[in-house]
Amino acid sequence: MTTSLPPDSAIFNVRVSVFQRSAGRSAVAAAAYRSASRLEDHRIGQTFDYTKKKAEDSFIVAPPDAPAWVHDRAELWNRVEAAEKRKDAVVAREVLITIPRDIPEEDRRLFIEQAVAPYVAAGAIVDVAYHRPRAADSEEQPHFHVMLSTRLLDPTQESGFAKTRNAALTSMFESGGRHGGERGDALRVERERIAGIMNRFLEAAGSARRADHRSNADRGLHDREPESSIGEGRKKAVTRRRKHDRRTALVSSMRSVRIAENELTKTEEEIMATNPTHQARKGIRPRVKADFKARLLKERFPDLPSMEGWAASLHFIDTSTPGLTRIATRDGGHVEVRGRIAKVYGERGQADALATALEATDDIDDIERLEELRSIQRRGSGLRQRRRPDEVPSLPADQVESLADRWRSRGYTRITEAPDGVWVTIGNCRLQDLGDELRIHGPAASEAAVRAMVEKAVAEWGSEIEVFGDRAFKDSAWTEAQRQGVTVYDKESGELYKPSEDVRRAFEADRSRTRSEGDELNAIRNHKAVAALVLEAAAGDAAALTRLETNDRELLDFIVLHLDDEQRGRLVGKPEAEVVAALPQFRAFGGAAREREDKKRGKAVEGLAPDIRPESEVELEAWRQARYDASVAAEDEAKWGPR
Repeated sequence: MTTSLPPDSAIFNVRVSVFQRSAGRSAVAAAAYRSASRLEDHRIGQTFDYTKKKAEDSFIVAPPDAPAWVHDRAELWNRVEAAEKRKDAVVAREVLITIPRDIPEEDRRLFIEQAVAPYVAAGAIVDVAYHRPRAADSEEQPHFHVMLSTRLLDPTQESGFAKTRNAALTSMFESGGRHGGERGDALRVERERIAGIMNRFLEAAGSARRADHRSNADRGLHDREPESSIGEGRKKAVTRRRKHDRRTALVSSMRSVRIAENELTKTEEEIMATNPTHQARKGIRPRVKADFKARLLKERFPDLPSMEGWAASLHFIDTSTPGLTRIATRDGGHVEVRGRIAKVYGERGQADALATALEATDDIDDIERLEELRSIQRRGSGLRQRRRPDEVPSLPADQVESLADRWRSRGYTRITEAPDGVWVTIGNCRLQDLGDELRIHGPAASEAAVRAMVEKAVAEWGSEIEVFGDRAFKDSAWTEAQRQGVTVYDKESGELYKPSEDVRRAFEADRSRTRSEGDELNAIRNHKAVAALVLEAAAGDAAALTRLETNDRELLDFIVLHLDDEQRGRLVGKPEAEVVAALPQFRAFGGAAREREDKKRGKAVEGLAPDIRPESEVELEAWRQARYDASVAAEDEAKWGPR
């Protein structure tokens, strides 16, 4: 078998890598690609179909006592993903091993099994994909991918995997620091082990070639630098001869391996495109991330000059929402472009320069700067005082993720995770959550934005806050805080905040109106609850009818007296929002219906002699009710006949 390598050398390439979720990598996608199969990642709800690719063989090796599901590739890797809860988790480890061409095809399965045997003995589930593509010299370039689970099996856990990492497996690849020994020692031992297996198979095959696990430098082969030593003259000579020499063949085989990696990178970039915060985190090679950002930037703004330079200044660019481009810069700035309007907020610097450059290219017509003028912080945190005026806020990724999840749990959806905190869009305002401080950016502090800020104080800060900003903002924060039971301190004085007299009087008047209503139904703060009660009563719910009878007779009369059966049926199908808006009108209808019924009952006593009229009000009401019931029965009999 021909090869460009020296006659005593066999190709040796062992590469170890990890699949890190924070880099946007999916173990399910990787397994599908390597095995040329179709798998669905349940975590991200995406199917990866690589059945048009080619894999010579793929199989799973597991410890003898492993459950049957480990041999189902889709089940295995979805369980692996489910076992990892953190967004920066390492979900799997991979080892890529080339197979020397002199090892016969019939022996390669046994070679693979011996190579992975220690991983299985350490408790790992091993997913193997054997490939045999053509190298640049038109000869085969056999190699196999080994994907390893990072946790031991544990039947007591829902995912089937233990809560902790497989320390025995980790020690095969990692050393130095907390792992003990010198950095790189473990990997050198592992490479040497695999080279020894290769050489035993080469010897059995009668080949004179041997694999050497040492680097070119350690072997004294300083002229074997990949690709760098290939000049234009060598390229032209190879093209003219139509035949590779030793050096170009090695480079060409490495490029063939990289083609497969590039295909998977496309999948990883698709994940980054829908999860832009992954662009700002570790895991993907820096150059790959920079190229990806530059491509997205060029697709959205083709006339922007110095594309690579702008891309290098970005943490992420998000184009996943049609009509909206969101950009976060490395210095803590943000740009949102919707239509031909750009909104800029956060730290001044790169974001403002980018918006100005977009305006110069005629990609936008106007720039709106959302200034940060107001903030609140948890009482006693001192966060705002500890930061220097020129300091750009920076939060750990796990803290940002936790803060964002809390906002989502409170029902907010327009959330951006960034290195400078969590940004929540509420109308024209942008709230920046820094953990113990909330900053509001925008032209004015809307009631909804202030309400959201105080909600966080109730949920996370023990209902005590310190306010910064102008008087109008402080008054607004104080008013909302009173509604939610939060104590407000003025940071400038350190004392309880004292609002203006007009604000205090307005709040007291509003509170007095609330207290004067005094019944149970009006004590319900959310009008949707009232509307829901009306809908339940219209549907015939006895408990709802009783509550209305006790607390709001006009709404009960509307349901019972004003509406007929058909109208009640139509009302049940109405949205709550429509019912909320119509509550005053419903009460008016109910009051009018009650008046009509009272008049009907009053007619029964008109013209009666004084000596036969009921004497007490109670007797009178009972007599009226009896006469009314009799008149209704008479009407029914006249209409439908005797019962």
